[in-house]
Amino acid sequence: MPNDDQTPPNDDQTPPPDCHQEEPQFHTAMAHLYRGEMNRMTVWRQRLDTTSNWAIILTFGMSTFVLGSLTVPHYVMLLGLAIVSICLLIEARRYQRLHHSKWRLALFDHNYFANILWPPARLPEPAWRRQLAFDLRRPHFTMTWLMATRLRLRRNYLLLVYFITAVWLTKVFIHPSGAHSICEFYERLALGDLFPSWFVASTATVFILVSSGLGLLTPSEESLEEWTWERNAVRPEPQSVEALAGEDSRKTQRPPERD
Repeated sequence: MPNDDQTPPNDDQTPPPDCHQEEPQFHTAMAHLYRGEMNRMTVWRQRLDTTSNWAIILTFGMSTFVLGSLTVPHYVMLLGLAIVSICLLIEARRYQRLHHSKWRLALFDHNYFANILWPPARLPEPAWRRQLAFDLRRPHFTMTWLMATRLRLRRNYLLLVYFITAVWLTKVFIHPSGAHSICEFYERLALGDLFPSWFVASTATVFILVSSGLGLLTPSEESLEEWTWERNAVRPEPQSVEALAGEDSRKTQRPPERD
């Protein structure tokens, strides 16, 4: 005889019905969620382009200003390199949020819409609803900040770093007059009495080599989206229903009343 006290099966193991068999309310909610996520991705894309545009305008503006005057010191380009690096760090944080939205939209495209358009097709990821629900409850980035920085460095900023470095070396060589020897060119690298030539040359060389290594050794955006889709990112796996319920109950407990 069956036991009435038998524990019901875990909801995580029960496969959800096909999308075309759901109630109309489900499709309405999915449409609003997809539209909101698409708008969120568009906003972060615009913010990403704004940071890149400012970095490009700053680079060409400072290059024209430095090369067009004999009185402007060459270390102005080093300050421009530092400002462009700050723009890179800011843009990396924005790209984390953009990639997060792209991952959510990929869940919709690969599972929800594809299943509606062709119901006999098998879902690429049967647990996509559980993953999306867990991400809506506790959002988590799909890539680290370091990986986002490396990706944006390879995408846009590595060329800006090379361009600023070339303008800086050109400024040192031609102003106030052309250098007649390598020793004279080396002595011009010094920043007054503050930083000697060897310090400026060594730090600039290390910065260029590190930037080149981080940019060139970074995987492409297409391959990056593939390994993110395969769940090899920094996102934690969804917890069980019991664990989520216990955590919510602890958060909603009333604090003890003071006497």
